[in-house]
Amino acid sequence: MPNSVQIQVADSHLYPGCAVHIAHLPEPARAAAAIVEFADGSGAHATCHLRAHDELELTVDGYATQQRHPVNSRHWLLFAVDATHNSWRVKRRLP
Repeated sequence: MPNSVQIQVADSHLYPGCAVHIAHLPEPARAAAAIVEFADGSGAHATCHLRAHDELELTVDGYATQQRHPVNSRHWLLFAVDATHNSWRVKRRLP
């Protein structure tokens, strides 16, 4: 997916407070395909959508960590922690 948003996570899974790096944001008007790369080397497909200027919805498909622990598909709300919108944190899990 050459046009996918690249997302790097500072851990092997997402949780409230987890640090996330996004180099290029999707267009605000529509959802975008994303590739999530976790710190342990595992990865997952995802969809992201800018909800507000400093909020991003992220739906991550199910995947397995490098330790082979399964992680179910989950929906998250992230918030920007800097003006460049490269550094984000997970705010909470969405239903």
